[in-house]
Amino acid sequence: MSTKLEILQAIVRATREHDTEAFLSHLTDDVEYHYHVSSRPLLGKDWVRRFMDKYRSYTADVVWEVLRTAEGADFLMIEGREEYTDTRTGQRVGHPYMGILEFRDGKVARWRDYFEMNPKPAGARE
Repeated sequence: MSTKLEILQAIVRATREHDTEAFLSHLTDDVEYHYHVSSRPLLGKDWVRRFMDKYRSYTADVVWEVLRTAEGADFLMIEGREEYTDTRTGQRVGHPYMGILEFRDGKVARWRDYFEMNPKPAGARE
């Protein structure tokens, strides 16, 4: 069985490679994904797939940098930053990122992301 950190690394790889099926393979069928804390959560892999397809339709050159992690028996906390080019505007966007992944049977069952919804240009001071 993979460790939580190995699973995260595989999710990051799948994100960089735009491999939705590899990304989804690390989630439970009934995953609850809060892509932004105050937004309605996505429930189940199909909803996450639709969200990821939409996200990938307007992002390019995604950088997802994990700076720190902390873990417990069934969770992994991530601190880092995300950066991408918004293909609709050509603007490079970046923001700090915090995520909490809760695991069940070696897969992510709940995922909560914390970040600023108003993106800053890449390189701007946080």
